[in-house]
Amino acid sequence: MKTTLFLASAALLALIIVNRQRVYLRDPLATVYQNDAKQSGVEVFINDSYDVLLKRETTLGDYYILVQHWNQTPGTPMELKCIRWMACLADSDHAGIYPLIYKAPVHGKHVTPAQQVSMTDREVLFVDGDGARTRVTVR
Repeated sequence: MKTTLFLASAALLALIIVNRQRVYLRDPLATVYQNDAKQSGVEVFINDSYDVLLKRETTLGDYYILVQHWNQTPGTPMELKCIRWMACLADSDHAGIYPLIYKAPVHGKHVTPAQQVSMTDREVLFVDGDGARTRVTVR
């Protein structure tokens, strides 16, 4: 029994190491602010590159926003598999996304989503599709 448990743990660890860009683990200490107001009910997941995946449960289903360092374009992942409250697996290292579409000009200007993103390993700032400034702080 102990050998089986050890082998299963080693296999899971190897899977996470090999797919470290694709695996997003939940960060329960992360905080999300929209227009400087703290948001509740938003789960934050991060990967090895500090890319950020936000998940919000709505009456219409789960809503995801992914912001990756390599292109800094916020969007909805094309393919994502999740284990509730624990982890998500994207389709590739550079996950395919449907970019956010802004409903109105941001601050009076028409901009692309990538023009509204700032990322560090501790904080991600972006403007969502409704024009709200979203800030995610990672501990």
